[in-house]
Amino acid sequence: MTSASARGRIAYLDDRRRVTGNEYFSFTRYPDGSRTVRAECHFDDIQLVRDVTLTLGPDWRPRDAYLRVNNLGHSLGSGWFRFGANAAHFHCVDANGDYHEFVRHYTGSVPAFGAHPIVNDGLWTALFDLRRPNETQRLTDCITYSKEAVGNASIAIETFDLDIRYLGEAQLQVPAGRFQCRSFSVQLLGLEAPFLIWTCSDDYVVVKESWAQMPFTYELAEWQPLGR
Repeated sequence: MTSASARGRIAYLDDRRRVTGNEYFSFTRYPDGSRTVRAECHFDDIQLVRDVTLTLGPDWRPRDAYLRVNNLGHSLGSGWFRFGANAAHFHCVDANGDYHEFVRHYTGSVPAFGAHPIVNDGLWTALFDLRRPNETQRLTDCITYSKEAVGNASIAIETFDLDIRYLGEAQLQVPAGRFQCRSFSVQLLGLEAPFLIWTCSDDYVVVKESWAQMPFTYELAEWQPLGR
């Protein structure tokens, strides 16, 4: 038997706290500890729509993902990623409707996937080993479809590295309510500043995220925990 463990909405807020978009998400947890995360992202200010379905194993590492990106009413492409023990396989249709395949070989497994939903960022923090809370922990050779800040680009396959630090626990008040959170600093190597993420629950749901390099804040606006 399966059960959805959470469903909600994250509001995209500008520096005047005006809503510039929304992200609707849900989790389904399976008996073996794996889960599927879905995110429907609407950037009203730049007319970008992104749909993502990502499945993770019990170890929080990606198994497969599907995504589609549309900007100004035109498709930027769609693609399916499959993450095996020693390779990441990527099948996509680009903005012109042409089909492409890519393979990136690994020793081991892909640590994380960046599909750009805000809820996806919270899943990275689930990979932090809280038994070593004082260490900066690095994830190397993660996969993303685009390094552009909000993913407003044609679908491709790129790699990036992450440094994650645990900052402790905090209570946060957001539109969805008051939450006891774990807080993290996440640094994408090569960028000037880290972004801060506060997550709650066993699903590492993003309660709040902020990034000094962008004038936006992301806050949990609705949250409905469902039966497990």
